[in-house]
Amino acid sequence: MSSADALKKPQCAYFLWQNANREKIQKMAGSKDFKIVAGKTSELWKVASAAEKAPFEKESLRQKAAYDAYVATDAGKKALEEKKAGKKDEKQAKDDLISQKAAKKEQKCVAKEMRTCKAAVKAVEKDEKLKKPSSSYWMWLGANRASITALVGGKGSEVAKKGGEMWKKLSEKEKAPYEAQATKAKAEHEAYIATPEGAAALKAYKDATTAVAYKEKVVEADVEEPALKKQRTAAAGA
Repeated sequence: MSSADALKKPQCAYFLWQNANREKIQKMAGSKDFKIVAGKTSELWKVASAAEKAPFEKESLRQKAAYDAYVATDAGKKALEEKKAGKKDEKQAKDDLISQKAAKKEQKCVAKEMRTCKAAVKAVEKDEKLKKPSSSYWMWLGANRASITALVGGKGSEVAKKGGEMWKKLSEKEKAPYEAQATKAKAEHEAYIATPEGAAALKAYKDATTAVAYKEKVVEADVEEPALKKQRTAAAGA
C-alpha cells in the first residue's frame, strides 16, 4: 500500500454503506440527482437494522485503527507532514492565482479609465486657441528649419543647437517680425482664456491631464506593490 493510500482518512460506517448500496438507492429514489439520492440515503440508513449496519461499522473501525497506527510511525508522520505541506502549497498557489486575476482585472479597469482620460485630453488639445503660443525664437526656428537642417547636413539633433547660435547673432531688426508675431499670439491666447469659453476649455484640459497623471501613478503603484510586498516578506523571514 502506498503512503497516499495509507493517509486516506477512514470513512464512517454511513458512507461505506452508501457506497456499497449506491445503485440500489438510486433505483429506489428514481433519480441520480445528488440531493435526492442523499435524502433517500439518510432515510434508509435511519431504518437500517443493527445487523445491516454492523459490517460497515466494523470496516470503519478497521480503517481508523490502520490509519492511526500508520500516522504514529516515523514514515507515517513524515508522509502526513508532506501531505500537509503539499496542501499548504496548493492553497498558496490558489491564493496567488486569485490575487493575480484580481490585479489584472484592476489594471484593465485602470487602463480603461486612463484611455478615457487621455481621450478627453486629446479632445481638449484639438482646440488650437488653447495652446500656449510659441516664443519668437521658436517661430523663427520653425520658419527657417529647412535651411538650418540643410546647413547641418540633415542632422536633426544639431538643428536646435545651430538655430540657437544663429538666433543670438541676429540683429534686432531681423528678430522684430517674430517678436511682434509672438506678442500678438500671446495677446490673443490670453484674451481667449479670459473668455468663459476659453476658461472652461482650460479647466477641462487641466482636469483631464490631472486625471491621467493620477491614473499613471496608480498603475505604477500596482506594479511596484508586489515587489515591495515580496521584499517585506523576505526581510521579515530574515
